[in-house]
Amino acid sequence: MSAPDPQWANAWSSTVSRTEPRLTHTHATVVSRNVRVSKLDAELLDGELTQMLREPVSNALSLVRPGLAETYRLEIDTVIQAVLFWLSVGSHRRATYAQGLQNLQYARTGGFARRVHLFGILSIGGPYAWARMVGSMSLAGWADAPHTSIRALVWRLVQRIERITKVAALLNFAAFLALGQYPSIVERILGLRLVHARPQILHSVSFEFLNRQLVWHAFTEFVMFAMPLVNPMKARAWIVRNVRSVLRLPISVDQSVKELPEDVCAVCFVE
Repeated sequence: MSAPDPQWANAWSSTVSRTEPRLTHTHATVVSRNVRVSKLDAELLDGELTQMLREPVSNALSLVRPGLAETYRLEIDTVIQAVLFWLSVGSHRRATYAQGLQNLQYARTGGFARRVHLFGILSIGGPYAWARMVGSMSLAGWADAPHTSIRALVWRLVQRIERITKVAALLNFAAFLALGQYPSIVERILGLRLVHARPQILHSVSFEFLNRQLVWHAFTEFVMFAMPLVNPMKARAWIVRNVRSVLRLPISVDQSVKELPEDVCAVCFVE
């Protein structure tokens, strides 16, 4: 077999060198698009976890003073989110609990620890500080201040920043749906990317939790339908009678009632 023409070999080498970066970029883009559903699921699961932990804390605080949980609800949510973040991402796990369930973790790049700490401060402490600041300004009547006063100017600046932030969050979410890289603005600014923890494991949708919820819902509906049809006193007497018969327990009867004649009502005699 004759050797290939050097001209063809050079043309092939130049073509490969030009197309290989494009193929690599296309492959990375496709992989990032495939995980955007997992990222959204992880964000929803983290929110549900915070809500589940908030309920027992609120119940405990309601025993101390009624209305205390509602007054400090923002602080409760912030503390729960901070503890969960510290125990998951902050403890070198590189993923929250929900992200771990979705086979996701943050890609470790230069200055990863510093950027993760900044991410926790900005994503948890930032919204809390902003909400408390806006709430305090609103209670102090900054919105009703004279139009030319410093308070009115600061209030309008705060409102403008809120609108810009909402528009930026909407644009970032649209970019996330298109590219699947950064679910939040803070992650985009800090360059924190979520990747598969184990790339060889494909993402599969599990319906186990949904099946449990459907079974539990059907069971509760059946119980709610059947309960009005059951006489509690008769049901209790039937259970006691069958338990005594199974355990062979003697039935204790008052001796005075036992010696009554057949034409006398025992219930009327006891009453």
